[in-house]
Parts: sequence; C-alpha cells; structure tokens
Amino acid sequence: MNGGTVLLCSRVRVDASAQLDASGIVVEDLCERPAAAAAALREAEATRVVLGLCERRPSAELVAALRRAGAAPFGIEAVMLAGRRPDEAARLVAGARARLDALAPGERGRSTVNGGAISRRSLFSLGGALAQARIAVLDQTACVGSSRCGLCVGRCPTDAITATAPLPTIDPAACTACGLCVAGCPHEALRLTGAATAQFEAQLEQLAPGVSGIVFACEGADADAPPGWALVELPTLALLTPGWLFQLRARDVEVRLVPCGNACCAGAHAVEAFVAGVLRDRESSRDTRPERVLLTEPLATVEALRHLVRPGSTAVIEAGESPLGLVALDAERCTLCGVCAAVCPTEALRLDETAGETVLRLRADACIGCARCVTACPERALGVRPGIDLARLGPGAVDLAGARHETCVACGADLPPRPMRRRLRELLPELSGAPLELCARCATRAPRRQAVAPAAEAG
Repeated sequence: MNGGTVLLCSRVRVDASAQLDASGIVVEDLCERPAAAAAALREAEATRVVLGLCERRPSAELVAALRRAGAAPFGIEAVMLAGRRPDEAARLVAGARARLDALAPGERGRSTVNGGAISRRSLFSLGGALAQARIAVLDQTACVGSSRCGLCVGRCPTDAITATAPLPTIDPAACTACGLCVAGCPHEALRLTGAATAQFEAQLEQLAPGVSGIVFACEGADADAPPGWALVELPTLALLTPGWLFQLRARDVEVRLVPCGNACCAGAHAVEAFVAGVLRDRESSRDTRPERVLLTEPLATVEALRHLVRPGSTAVIEAGESPLGLVALDAERCTLCGVCAAVCPTEALRLDETAGETVLRLRADACIGCARCVTACPERALGVRPGIDLARLGPGAVDLAGARHETCVACGADLPPRPMRRRLRELLPELSGAPLELCARCATRAPRRQAVAPAAEAG
C-alpha cells in the first residue's frame, strides 16, 4: 500500500495475520489504546492505515489520535477481523488496502467539528476537535462540460452545483454529500471525497473472488457481515446503482443492503427490487464473467447483463430505477436535422454521414434516459422512458432513420436530407410547391411549373 500500513489488534487471533505481508503491525489492545496506535503509525511513517479490529468501529479517540499522528483526512479504513478465518481476514484487509490505494492524493473535504465523543485533551488539538466532512468534487479532466452534459445540476437537491461555463461549479458549503450527482454522472467526473467510485471498484476487485456475498451498508447504519461475507460501507446508499448489484451477480456473489433509514438511503430497496425483477427467470448459467468490476453507469449495467442474461432475450423492462433509457422515434416526423445527436451527453445518438446516405443511429447501451434529445427535437419526433431493451444491449448501433444523398438537378449542389427538404417546403412560403429535387436557391428562382428531369423523377 503506497504510503500506508496495517495495524492489527492483538486480540484478533494471531494466525489471522499469517497471510498478511510484512506491513502488518500488531498493536497490543489496539481498539482501546489510541496512543499506542498513533505511535505505531508514526514509526511506520504512513499516512494511510487499515485497522484490523476486534470491534467493528474504531472509537472517535482512536481516529483522532491517528489523525494527529499523520493519517490523511480520509486515509483510515477499519475492518472487523474477530472470528474470521485467516484467509477471510487477509481478503478483508486486502480489500481495504485496495480502497485506500485508490484514494485521490491530497483528498480533503469540508472542515467541520468532530461529532463523536472525544476527550477534554483532544479539544485542545485541531486533529481531535475537527473532522473532514465529505463533499462532491468535480474531476475537470473527465467532465464534458455544462453545455454538453450538465446532468449533475438538475440532480442536486440543494442547488450546490451551478451550470457555469465551461464546467459546472460546486459550492462546498451547500453540498450535503447525498451522492445523487455521483450516481447520475455517466462520465465518472464526480466523486465524494474519500469515497470515489474507483475506490469501491478496487475494493470489490479484491473481495469478489473469495466471498459468498457483499453487505452494502450506509455508514450511518449498524451493520455487520456474516462469515464468508464482506461488509462494504458507503457514505450513502444513493451511490448504489443497479450496475453495482448486476456486477456482483455476474460473479455469483450475493448482495444485501442495509440502509440507515434516513432520506439518503430511501431508494435503495427499489434498486434492489429492480435488479431482482430484471433477472427473474432470465438469468443464465455463466461460462464467462466480466473482466473487471465496473461501477459507473450505464456501462456497469450493460457489461454485467451481457454475462447474466440468456442469449436471445428480447424482453423490454420499463422501470424508473433503470440506468438506461428506451428511445422511440417517429420516423415520419424526423427530418434528420441532427439536433438530438448534438445534445446527447453520452453520444448514444449519432448522425452519420456515409458515402451514400445520412443515418440517425442509436447505441442503446449508451443511452441513460436523460431525455435531452426529447426537449431539443424541433419536430417532437422522439420519446424516451426509463427501461432496458435486452435485445439492444449489444455493442452495435441500430439505425433509426435515414435518407440517401441527393444533388440538385439544376445546379448539382448537395441537398439536405429529403425529409428536411420536405419540412422546409411546409414551413417556408417561398419554397411552397417547389420540387424536392431542387436546392433552396434554385427552388426560389424556378417557376413552380418547372418540370423535373426524368432521371430525378425516377430517383
């Protein structure tokens, strides 16, 4: 672990540390002796630490002591090892270490007063009296911009995110770390400090191959995992999307959710029910599994379902919890103007100009159901609703509408797609009744009775 170490409570069975590498340090009564833990951390010159405890949660005093000893604001991960087999203990520690390895360098939140019970002595130390509250952070290299996407702005319930140019801005004072913006970002450009999606991907990569199940629990809940299972605590279960559950089911790992009971976890069981409904009577025996754990939607759901669902399934499942969208196009109204493709934040819609035609194509595996195309379409030709079309989850695109390329029979200029020319004839009086085989310039000059060349008529 880069810049990190493992501190083990001596009350944990000694053989539990046998499978840990040399970075593991046994501390006598670690859970009850914060000063000894702090001394061990200073000696290791580490800023990130995994605590292997006999109790489930470290005390506020222990955390404060480690902070004063140099632990990074979000650089402490605790796992309960009491009663675990040596191989289980090693796997839980490896998962926590992987999560810390993926912690962004210099990660800091918003300074706040420590809410836990601390000693009078700690009140005179900033490390004991202050804590770092989680906030949402924008990765400027991954964000595609306010004009191209900006979905996070509408998802924030406290208006902490503003659609400034070129990138959104976040007001740390208004952010409550609810996680809704993170779960709804298709570009992995947002994270909660100390709880980035990449950290959970790294942790689950270590845990999934050797556990029977994962318990996802809110940090505010009192949760534990039975033998053979692993506990993964999240700041809020709002981070948990269907893709997380699908990814684990694709690896034959069971999942249980333990929400805290507050508003931050209100939708957790609806997500769980949606996943169960999608897999009901459709799950197939698997010869292959996804290569790596992916938790960003919609890719997380798509990649997992390609391994989970029986080949040839054509079911269409509509549900508000779906991370994907179902797109419907009225081809009679579509003019192939391309506005829908221009506003699509994931490029699920694309207007392709090939050698002989203009085609509007859809990649159903990239559509997140944001409906920006619906509001942007000038002809009201599109409709989007949340759901999954299992038959369209292949990596290829499907053609929604198209028109072959044509040139003006009078001047030879390239013409817009025929549906667009037809619509322009309806909208512009000066073009009313003009032959579709003429460009707008030639159409305004030509008599309305002008005959169209036989070859053009045939086309």
